[in-house]
Amino acid sequence: MNKSAQLLCAHSGLLFAVLMAVGIFGIAGWLPPQDPSLSATDVASLFQREQTRIRIGMTVLALASVFWWSFSAAIATQLRRIEGRNHVLAGAQLASASGTVIAVLLPAYIWLALSYRPDTTPPETMQLLNDVCWLSFVGMYPPALLQNLAVGCGILSDQRVAPIFPRWVGFLNFWIALLFAPAAIMPFFKSGPFAWDGLLSFWIPATVFGLWFIVMSIYVMKAVKQQALETQ
Repeated sequence: MNKSAQLLCAHSGLLFAVLMAVGIFGIAGWLPPQDPSLSATDVASLFQREQTRIRIGMTVLALASVFWWSFSAAIATQLRRIEGRNHVLAGAQLASASGTVIAVLLPAYIWLALSYRPDTTPPETMQLLNDVCWLSFVGMYPPALLQNLAVGCGILSDQRVAPIFPRWVGFLNFWIALLFAPAAIMPFFKSGPFAWDGLLSFWIPATVFGLWFIVMSIYVMKAVKQQALETQ
């Protein structure tokens, strides 16, 4: 087996999380997220005032997004061990990871475009595209939901006496998929807990995503090491 490559991919999830946080929250300074009720003039003023910070932050954010693919590839490799030759859940998990990458990569480049000519772009256009970015970055929940369901089903389908992942990790994936669901009604609110900066649309999903990421990173690395011992 390619233990080193798998461990490298498993650790790349940490790189994804760090670069994403540094890019959008640290450098761009968008923590908490922008207020959805900002006027078009306020949005334009923000991009004009913070043009350089936004450019640097979004460049880092765009780079971060690709490491989700490599991290998801490590998960998929371990799901294939569970499923065997017909690994449809591993394929679904890896394919849905592409949606999560798009949910980060596409907003990053639209934000870069907004910071490219902020003095000549009409404020209403900037507001519209900024809305697209936040609705995508925070609210594009379907790919993550499918990824969690695929991982959960894969883990719970393991019939080994000593399963590759603990069963509770499978149930955790189901619960986290459920907690992503409030993002479905986010487009109907500009304030309150369901807005893109709200408790139920941003803070709780961001917290549970962090929990999921930590748990999956630990157990994917354990699974890779276990596989290495089995193939010796």
